[in-house]
Amino acid sequence: MGALKQPDRKRNAQEVMRSADRLSLYDRYGSIAYGIILQIIPEPELAQTVLIDVFSSPQINSLAEGSTQAIGPIIRLARAKALDARPRATALNQPQPIQVPETNVNTEKLVFNLSFYQGYTTEEIADKLQLSQTNVLKTIYTYFKQLRSS
Repeated sequence: MGALKQPDRKRNAQEVMRSADRLSLYDRYGSIAYGIILQIIPEPELAQTVLIDVFSSPQINSLAEGSTQAIGPIIRLARAKALDARPRATALNQPQPIQVPETNVNTEKLVFNLSFYQGYTTEEIADKLQLSQTNVLKTIYTYFKQLRSS
């Protein structure tokens, strides 16, 4: 007869620490990640599911260990997961056509929104807005400069 195997206490302690690290990251950055996800997926229930997916993903484990500069990776992860979940939310599973407002458009904001929140590539944006890829990148850079000075 074999003796019952004792649970590995060291392993359990590590799992508890990882869980605490995830909760700490969620407390600090959950609202930012949720805001980004909502910009991409304006359905709160689906956005909450994606948020849970972000903070339960294996990529968060590496951030939890050295979480001093976790905001950038969390934003990138939230954006990527939201963009991945977005096609499941649409019935046709096809990218939406780029709609360009005709008057009083802030080109910098439009290009940034198309790139960051809607997931279009610089090539697609350049083609639809009849700009060069270089101009698309410059426009995004200009938008970031405006945000910093605000």
